[in-house]
Amino acid sequence: MTIEVKERTPGVSVVALAGDVDMSTSPRVREVLLPCFQQGTSHVVVDLSRVSYIDSSGIATLVEGLQLSRRGGIRFTLVGVSPSVDAVFELAYLKDVFEMAPGMDELFQGELPRG
Repeated sequence: MTIEVKERTPGVSVVALAGDVDMSTSPRVREVLLPCFQQGTSHVVVDLSRVSYIDSSGIATLVEGLQLSRRGGIRFTLVGVSPSVDAVFELAYLKDVFEMAPGMDELFQGELPRG
C-alpha cells in the first residue's frame, strides 16, 4: 500500500491511495487521513482510483473521516472508485452517504484555481 498526500490548492488536501485497504493497512490510512481535517482545510479528497480492494476496516476508516468532516464543516469526497470497491460501498449501504466523483477532473471541473 502506498499513500501520497498533496495539497491541490490552498485548503484542499488530496490523499491518494494505491493497493489494498484492509485490516493490515487501514491503521496507516487512518494515521495519514485524520490529520488532514485540521483548521484551514476546506476539502479533503480521497483518490481511490488505484485501490483494487477494500474491506470493512478500510470502510470504517473512511466513515471516521466523513464524521470528522461533518463535525468540522469540511467537504469530503471520494474519487475514482472502481467497480469492485463501489460494490463494497453498495453492500454496506454507504454509496449514497459519501460524495463520490468519477475522477479528479470531473470533481474540479469548472473550479478556478485560487491564488
